[in-house]
Amino acid sequence: MFRLVKNGNLWYYTIDSFERTGLMKHCFTTRRGGVSTDEYESMNLRMNCSDSRENIMENYCIICRELGIDTDSLVLSKQVHGVDIADVGKKDCGSGFTRENSFESADALVTAEPGVTLVTFYADCVPVFLLDKRQGVLALVHSGWKGTAARISALTAEHMSAVYGSRPEDIIAAVGPSIRACHFEVGEEVAKVFIEKFGEECIVYGYEKPHVDLQRCVLSQLSDCGIPPENITDSGICTYCRSDLFYSHRKTGARRGTMAAFAQLV
Repeated sequence: MFRLVKNGNLWYYTIDSFERTGLMKHCFTTRRGGVSTDEYESMNLRMNCSDSRENIMENYCIICRELGIDTDSLVLSKQVHGVDIADVGKKDCGSGFTRENSFESADALVTAEPGVTLVTFYADCVPVFLLDKRQGVLALVHSGWKGTAARISALTAEHMSAVYGSRPEDIIAAVGPSIRACHFEVGEEVAKVFIEKFGEECIVYGYEKPHVDLQRCVLSQLSDCGIPPENITDSGICTYCRSDLFYSHRKTGARRGTMAAFAQLV
């Protein structure tokens, strides 16, 4: 399960199945516990926005202190709603944080090196955590609707197998807080894309327009590439419904902060 940790004003989630391995440090942030103000209140981790650089950097420092990781170890994704997967290591530390990204785009980050902290960003899109417990391979995936339709979660798990020798039965996975079918309304053309790839069962009808169950699509991908269902955790949390706790692009538009997933092998 996803467990809400409260340390004063700082609230974040951890994943029990990942915690039990003892192989990593990780969290999924909420909007609580930072120093940002106004529409970014308060734990905004979104770079390149009108929030002050000082506030953003302090928010990163707060999370890193809480997790016991060094800010110099951070490797930030460069998300374009694509399917590029970046293999990163110590040479990439600071990428996207204190210097330009060392890759042109990446909606998924993978590492097998301890001490490298992967960071990916969300404000409704689906966060996916992957860990090969046997080989010690870690991945974070940003799965928006385009990435979900393009099977980025399955592609990342398959990449772990092809490049690192991961076996699907050794991978544990978790699907984090994200907009769920109750609020993910789409047009007919987008619905058609999902039906063609995942079948009618991924569409929820009964609303004015079709709604897509992104989590069901991600869970289907992970199962189809051989990860046992018992190895997969779904948070069951909707970011739109809980906009008091999370930033939600669908609810508030572009003037908002972002949450982030942090993960590091130890």
